[in-house]
Amino acid sequence: MDLVRRLSVMTAAIAAITMALIAPASAAPAERTAASVGPVQLYIGGLGSGPYNVAVQSAVGTAMDNAVSRGFDPARCNLVKGPTVVNQLPNGYVQVAVEYLCAGEPYAPGPTFVLNRYHKSSDTQSNTWYHPNGYQLQGPLGSLYTYAAAGTTPLYLCQVRGDHFTSTDVNCEGQQYVTRLGWLYTTQPAGVATVQLLRCLRNENRQIFDSIQSNCEGQTHGGVLGYTLA
Repeated sequence: MDLVRRLSVMTAAIAAITMALIAPASAAPAERTAASVGPVQLYIGGLGSGPYNVAVQSAVGTAMDNAVSRGFDPARCNLVKGPTVVNQLPNGYVQVAVEYLCAGEPYAPGPTFVLNRYHKSSDTQSNTWYHPNGYQLQGPLGSLYTYAAAGTTPLYLCQVRGDHFTSTDVNCEGQQYVTRLGWLYTTQPAGVATVQLLRCLRNENRQIFDSIQSNCEGQTHGGVLGYTLA
């Protein structure tokens, strides 16, 4: 029984130490823990052509180059689609496509980057990382920090069915998580030029979009997401 009691005490002590390590400091109760911040995750593709084996090697090499250009260590990228033959070329050659999902913390060349809004007929999305295929650029919505500056919280890209939306909830309000976009202020800071980022809904179809116009561009106001850098 003494051994059982000692093991129980040790287990309780280890649990207490673990909780102390992962709990946020009392001096900064509003701070999110690292575990609560969702990752940046991007789908990155590559194309290659030639004899099949050469085309595959070329497609993989192109994808890895694209990952590096986005700031990712290729070791953090996993193949999720392909190699797929997408085109038959003369002389028996083929064009091959691959797609990787890269996740983690890509290198950011600066402290901020622009949050742009993109639109196509069935969807509007805000993105800092890339121009989505088939979408038209509608314009900037301010800038986000690339790191957790004081007074900021992460902004995420989420999806419900085919409709993208942004949220400060790492769980995407119960919908599908896409990626982390950056950090924005939770309240308007003193001495920093910012613009209010609003969630809006189109009156005709309830499609979600972001706006920095106080009247949601004549559409329905869906709440304040935070403040981006002007």
